[in-house]
Amino acid sequence: MNIEITFRHMDHTESIDERIREKLEKFGRKHFSQNAMVNWTCLVEHGEHLASVNVKDKGHDFHVKAGSDNMYKTIDQILAKLESQIASQGHHPSH
Repeated sequence: MNIEITFRHMDHTESIDERIREKLEKFGRKHFSQNAMVNWTCLVEHGEHLASVNVKDKGHDFHVKAGSDNMYKTIDQILAKLESQIASQGHHPSH
């Protein structure tokens, strides 16, 4: 899985970067092929911690956004929304 993480209007922190990568690697093994392209953007706007994620995998495109009062909650929200979107589209990486 190719993961690109961008930080806007906030400092890049190793702890957030590592948390995203760890969770995505675990999530990706279950839901995506090893060739999946993931673009993850973190930003803070008006005090809200937002994230936007685009995933391209085997002809499927997924896009989710979430926001909360801290980036760790937002990361978990993104993965929950992504899982829901994957389930609704019936995406299976092994096919």
